[in-house]
Amino acid sequence: MRLLLVKLRHIGDALLMTPAVKAVKEAYPDAQIDVIVRAGTESILNGCPSINKIYTTASPEKSKRSGGIIWKDLQLLAAIRCEKYDLAIELGNNDRGRTIVGFSGAKMRCANTHVYRIGWPWKLLMTHLGQSDWSIIHRAEADFLNIKDFIDLPQREPGPLIFEKSHAIAPPIELSPDKPLVIFHPGTRWRRKRWSDDHWATLGRTLISQNHQIIVSVGPDPEEVALGQQLVRAIGPGCISTEGKIQWSHLAWLLYHAKLFVGVDTAAMHLAAATGCPTVALFGPDSDSRNWSPWKTQHQLIKFGSDDVSTLHEVLTATAALLTHHSLNS
Repeated sequence: MRLLLVKLRHIGDALLMTPAVKAVKEAYPDAQIDVIVRAGTESILNGCPSINKIYTTASPEKSKRSGGIIWKDLQLLAAIRCEKYDLAIELGNNDRGRTIVGFSGAKMRCANTHVYRIGWPWKLLMTHLGQSDWSIIHRAEADFLNIKDFIDLPQREPGPLIFEKSHAIAPPIELSPDKPLVIFHPGTRWRRKRWSDDHWATLGRTLISQNHQIIVSVGPDPEEVALGQQLVRAIGPGCISTEGKIQWSHLAWLLYHAKLFVGVDTAAMHLAAATGCPTVALFGPDSDSRNWSPWKTQHQLIKFGSDDVSTLHEVLTATAALLTHHSLNS
């Protein structure tokens, strides 16, 4: 089987595809499984050895798209048509992905039409349309069902997210050998998903007083870098920021060595799930935990409102409980 999966979404969405990819590989060990994702999201898939080849197309932000994008997409289509895929399945539920699948040259060109109805001309480009209702389930399950509509899989549900430890790389960060490591990830491109900076500082100082080391994980966006620096100053000695300078493979290594991850609804939270790191997941008013909660990992989920003043105690309690459980089972 030569299979092409197309998912043109954000970074976390790419990682959520990995359990379904592994399920296909386990059912068909000789299958070639290639994927197409948006540029900038591909490196989080480096820990999934079931993927043979990763192609990229335009990044999610329009400001990063150049005038040559159409030409690059035509080159991409030419490359994938040469592969002569047996199946191409669209998982991102968007017209750009459907266009790529429709012109992929695959024998079976597949997309789901139950949740978002497919109109002309994309419906004419598809040979098979899936009918699974994935609207109110976790997105890892949605990808699995959308593939299972077209491929016979013995599994009833997808397994955990995948970022294998052997693919994690130690970052250029010095860890304290005698202090348990806790990872904070406070930043997100959507400010409405952010938890109170004052709460982060109080939580950090509490953990530092209990002899933990804290690494504040932030992306390369200047606003996130500034947020990390601000929290380091507020928390004090024993806390450092990644300064937006590490890769996903580096963060995976840190998560494999951490006792706890505390973070908002982002790709980093899903990477924590992929590494099995116990997680306190902070979900803001617009985050739907049915679709995006940490998948198949030990976690406690805390919801907060836009005017949040009350969840600090909940987070402190959840943090203490998960650290105690980890200590008892170490």
